[in-house]
Amino acid sequence: MTKLLKMLNVNREGNRKLKNTDKVRFLIWNLPAIKTCPYRTALCERSCYARKAERLYPQVLPAREANYIESLSDDFVANMIYTIEKIISGRAYQGKKIIFRIHESGDFYSQEYVDKWIEIIKHFENVDNLVFHAYTKSLPYFEKHDVKSFKNLAFIASVWADTSRENLDLIAKHNYRIYTAVDSFKNWTGNKCRCADCAHCQQCMNNRIEKIACEIH
Repeated sequence: MTKLLKMLNVNREGNRKLKNTDKVRFLIWNLPAIKTCPYRTALCERSCYARKAERLYPQVLPAREANYIESLSDDFVANMIYTIEKIISGRAYQGKKIIFRIHESGDFYSQEYVDKWIEIIKHFENVDNLVFHAYTKSLPYFEKHDVKSFKNLAFIASVWADTSRENLDLIAKHNYRIYTAVDSFKNWTGNKCRCADCAHCQQCMNNRIEKIACEIH
């Protein structure tokens, strides 16, 4: 190895919804909103809460841009594995369920980037208390991966009213779980996300729940 492995910018503090508890710990990896979302829709771009954070807090976008640059490197997989292993070996994570949210902001922006994450997820497939959680619109990049077979991955397709026919067809073909946003729960027949406390709710991390919606806010 020609250079030392380094720790990547993985958020261990959680956020307003991903709140660490005495039983659950969250890790979060973020990328810039919009520019890393090749399958974004007009509706999701207009309602993008991740972009709001970039505008409100000056430190947010530079950190996400740095992560994006790191994700392009040949050492990304090795560095991410090293970072996760170092974090979860700490005392604060022992005996806890660890949920790694891939992209609170941003999305899987290329096939190569998806392949890197699949390699990382497979590396940790025998770590019983660690689960990776990903919402995504970048479904074409997952065609060659049987994501439903990974016991340590909560994979869910992000759907809006203007989601493309291509993505809707892929969801039907692979029977992907879906998370969507609705104006009102009045006519919604699936599970409801109140967007308050992910550690206690964990519906999105439950692969037996097929359809979840939140109200647009």
